[in-house]
Amino acid sequence: MCGLVLGFVAGVLSRAGGHTISVNGTAIAGWYGVWALTLALGLGGLAFGLIWALVFRALGLAARH
Repeated sequence: MCGLVLGFVAGVLSRAGGHTISVNGTAIAGWYGVWALTLALGLGGLAFGLIWALVFRALGLAARH
């Protein structure tokens, strides 16, 4: 959820400042760029959370044995 919120806030602030969001050299203007950034950071946050969940689960299993 934090990734989604951060992505949306960053996208809105970028749009309000008159900047264009660029992904791999491709300019994405307007609200489409805001939602693209929101989705990208949301997926990044989800992947980050899943990796740490697996790490902590492995540590918990290792501590039992």
